Amino acid sequence: MRWRITVALLAFFLCTASSLLAQAYRIGVDQRVELMSIVFRLAGANEYTQGRVPPYLDAIDRYFAAYRDHKVVQMARELRETDGVSYDAPMNLAVRLKDVESLSELVPFDRADSGLDGRWHGVKARAFVAALRSFVADTRFDDFLKSQQAFYDVTDNRLRKFVETNLDLPWYTRFFGARSPVRFIIVPGLVNGGPSYGSSVVAEDGVEEMYAIPGVWEVDAEGLPVFSGDFLDTMVHEFVHSYTNPLVKKYYSQLERAGDQLNEPVREAMHRQGYGTGDTLLYESLVRAATIRYIFAHAGPEAAQRAEEAERVRSFLWIGDLCDLLATYEKSREAYPTLESFMPKVVSFFNDEAARIGELQRSYEESRPKVLSLSITNHSQDVDPGVKEIVVRFNRPVRQVGNPQ
Repeated sequence: MRWRITVALLAFFLCTASSLLAQAYRIGVDQRVELMSIVFRLAGANEYTQGRVPPYLDAIDRYFAAYRDHKVVQMARELRETDGVSYDAPMNLAVRLKDVESLSELVPFDRADSGLDGRWHGVKARAFVAALRSFVADTRFDDFLKSQQAFYDVTDNRLRKFVETNLDLPWYTRFFGARSPVRFIIVPGLVNGGPSYGSSVVAEDGVEEMYAIPGVWEVDAEGLPVFSGDFLDTMVHEFVHSYTNPLVKKYYSQLERAGDQLNEPVREAMHRQGYGTGDTLLYESLVRAATIRYIFAHAGPEAAQRAEEAERVRSFLWIGDLCDLLATYEKSREAYPTLESFMPKVVSFFNDEAARIGELQRSYEESRPKVLSLSITNHSQDVDPGVKEIVVRFNRPVRQVGNPQ
């Protein structure tokens, strides 16, 4: 009898573990994300027209060619121009819809805790969703999804294998501290190319779902998606947003002035990356520093150093010091069991860095290599068409930093 009880208990625990694992994450193409991405691609939104999966994009353009002026596409154009509904805002709405069939609200848009991006103006999003329903019906969107199912299956299988081999999801609890259960959801941004997004929403079962929607920018000879280390770093980055953005929001009244001060001298560089405001700069700074701590833990100090250098090139001039601060946090977990408990230190850091932004700029400029000479003089009008290389001489050795994408 005892062995039967033991076997029964073992089976119970195995089933429970399997159930918990299934609840812990989900991987694969999301029809809601595809729908929203396609609409904004048809609307001509730059961030949704950078796709690099030629067979899939060709299929989209052929199938939806007659619907480029559909009501919902026109609304997308207008919302982008008048309300700034762009970049992550379409994805923020997508994950708050139950499914493509009903497009019903997962959480009422007018509820204070819905998490719906402010650019949608709450209940005004309902007019857009109503037009979206018409688009789904008018285009027979389900037929398009069915026509691409084989492509989706290959993508899902490759992504699942890559994620399960490479991504350390328990790191988030180790780094940020214990919290209520979450479900990690990884969705390939098949239309998006380089632009990638993160979002979160509380699901119907009460579990917070954290989305990473990295753009897909690598394909094989057949045009099918492949996934590599850069995709991994992007996944880590997008999930971190769901942890750190609420912390920046909570302390924003103490951070607002510092965010604006740091943003002002690097505004142009940030704008080129799609970041235009001080609060966005603060979100991205903390996300990027935490992501570098993940890289440090999994790929070592040299990889982390390269990541820091890449962020400085992107004008996050304070990133090295912020990474050092987070390293201090990691070594002081008895005093600071969660990153939230450490946030007063982060607030002080940003306020201190804002006061010395001029010094940071000067130090960075002095550290950059300088061009000593060019084999072809600037503004030359008589260059031999047969020239096959241009020689640039710097004052010191240089090397490529970051993803050339």
